[in-house]
Amino acid sequence: MQQIINFLIKYRNLLLYMSLMTLALVFTIQSHSYHYNAFVHSTGNITGSFLSTRNHIYDYLNLADENERLRKENALLRMKSLSTGDTLLGDETTFLFSEDVPYRVFPARVIKNDYSKRDNFLTLDIGSEQGVKEDMGVITTDGIVGIIDISNKRFSRVISILNSEISLNAQIKGSNIIGSLTWDGKDPYIMSLVDVPRLAQVTKGDTIITGRQSTTFPPDVLIGTIKSAQLVENGSRYQIEVTLFNDMTDLGTAYVIKNRDKKALTIIDTLTVRNDE
Repeated sequence: MQQIINFLIKYRNLLLYMSLMTLALVFTIQSHSYHYNAFVHSTGNITGSFLSTRNHIYDYLNLADENERLRKENALLRMKSLSTGDTLLGDETTFLFSEDVPYRVFPARVIKNDYSKRDNFLTLDIGSEQGVKEDMGVITTDGIVGIIDISNKRFSRVISILNSEISLNAQIKGSNIIGSLTWDGKDPYIMSLVDVPRLAQVTKGDTIITGRQSTTFPPDVLIGTIKSAQLVENGSRYQIEVTLFNDMTDLGTAYVIKNRDKKALTIIDTLTVRNDE
């Protein structure tokens, strides 16, 4: 207590000066509109600057959560775009299912991507804990990526479409012409559509999409455009070069596709017709 008293006595002149200065400023600001408006404007700028800086910090700290929210939102939009009508197995009460949509979409990050080998693979940061299984298709917003090969609890390996061992069902948009999409192990931006019959109408620039015979990918997913076409096998079939929409050398977010009806379709395809004797 004595120290406080000594401090007040020692700096009494300075404290008196500061007190009188503060009172004078208050009276001046209150009695003159110009000074009052200038004071309010200045304090508003300071407060606004502080709040803006604080929001920038909060936005940065919440960036990961925001990205995750956007990935889920994109997955939901992607799921809605894959709506094809009624399903065979009924409702399934899990995230991202809708009664009239037979596909479930799992958003994922590509954490490893090979594209310079002849047989390439990718790795995703989701696995069986999220419901990912073998033979599920993988796409991006620009086109197809590959098929799930191996899955453990946390990660999944994908056979890239840039793999010489893979062959996918594809068709020319606007027609019923079906072919097999393959890769020759050379250019990561070009694939081949083979086994297209000679009578097919093939035009440079036509769009190639996933075919309706596929149980791995939804129909009408974009693949690429026709770059060139030539007749092979003594002129009986076309071999078509397809420029991919997807840049397979630069993949970030991907979506794993679960066909809710795949099991039922596979079972019905394996049934044989028996004639009653």
